[in-house]
Amino acid sequence: MASQNSNIPTKILVIIALISLGFNNYFLPIDAEETGKALIESTCKKTQYPEECISALESDPGCFTANLTGLTRIAVEKSASKLVETLHIVDMLVQNATSDYPTWGSLVLCRYSYNTSVPQIQEGLQAFDQLKFDKSYKSVEAVKKAVIDCDHQGVKSLTQVNRALLKLIEDTMMILHLLF
Repeated sequence: MASQNSNIPTKILVIIALISLGFNNYFLPIDAEETGKALIESTCKKTQYPEECISALESDPGCFTANLTGLTRIAVEKSASKLVETLHIVDMLVQNATSDYPTWGSLVLCRYSYNTSVPQIQEGLQAFDQLKFDKSYKSVEAVKKAVIDCDHQGVKSLTQVNRALLKLIEDTMMILHLLF
């Protein structure tokens, strides 16, 4: 009989503990996604284009569980992907160019600039993984120069694409700068 009475307080403690855990999880959400979302927002507020930054980073589910270093790595990856995407657009425009030789020549220059930028940003990702954030920054900065050089060619069909890439690159540079 005594053993049955000693189990009652243990059962009550287990029930109270379970209720307490449920209560805390329900009313005090310390959820990884919410923490990640807060980090994304606070980091992107320090950039030139916060809305675009938030949109780009929130499109990657890894950002919701990343710390600042991981978030920055994802921003560099996003920049590399956007660069390759832009290069494909430029390449398609070169292949489908009309008889307008000056525009074709400008597109070829843009393609060359973007082609040389792809290995640079890949080296920047490798430098990032070696915690050489300054070298990674310089590689992203080189991509920025390529975008500006291409934009100065005045190819109207690339204006919007170049601006989107430039915004992402500039935000990535600002986020990278937070690491050093």
